[in-house]
Amino acid sequence: MRLSHTSVWECSGADCGLQFASPQLTNEELARAYTTFYYPTTDNGHSIHYGSTPEAILRQLFLQLLDRIGSLDGLRMLDYGCGRGALSRIGQQFGLITAGIEQDPIARGIAAAIPKMNAYANLEELRSAEPTRQFDLVILRNVIEHLRRPWSDLQQLRGLLSPGGYLGAFTMNVRCLRARLERGEWANYEKPTHLYYFDRKSLARVFHTAGCAAVSEWKLKFRYPHHGMLRRWFYEIAHLVDLSDGLFYVSRNDRAP
Repeated sequence: MRLSHTSVWECSGADCGLQFASPQLTNEELARAYTTFYYPTTDNGHSIHYGSTPEAILRQLFLQLLDRIGSLDGLRMLDYGCGRGALSRIGQQFGLITAGIEQDPIARGIAAAIPKMNAYANLEELRSAEPTRQFDLVILRNVIEHLRRPWSDLQQLRGLLSPGGYLGAFTMNVRCLRARLERGEWANYEKPTHLYYFDRKSLARVFHTAGCAAVSEWKLKFRYPHHGMLRRWFYEIAHLVDLSDGLFYVSRNDRAP
């Protein structure tokens, strides 16, 4: 599939199906794209379009985590690719102790200003500052599609889990109903910072390639406050027939303390 900034290819392996952008933007091009669309030094109108998730949606995420794993009070969460720290800030309201990883210095500075929030540029900086720290919950929310080598990142993050801890990645589903209808105009394809595009099979495979065990899909459901009646109906139907937009895959660390 040809896009305005790249082409989308798909692995032909029967047990894979991972889609990827080729060519990918260089590091310099990616840095400019993040500055333009996510973290502008001046107000250019793009950051809202690319960078914001309503707080109501983030609260729904944590409410569903409560149903899955019980109380979050006192658990340690690493927000990988934390941006401005919105996920961590809402997580703290549920009792989580939060830290974040964010490469962009502007976004990281905003996240670091959140009370009781530690924000680091990369995993090496985190390990240097807190060499023995482990996390009960590591979340990549709309991040894994941005990574150069997502299987490598997951492998490193797996090593930071406490016994019984959860590593979870949320991303868009290339087999969803919207992707099938919109094809090359689907928002997930249009964003130049997206390097990989996942379905259930390929996302699970990336987890397994990273050495993760006990991998499962948690089928989350959200009510979007800006959706009208027609879009809510569309979402309900897509969710009912297993063609909803989002995927959330989780690996549980079952190793003993």
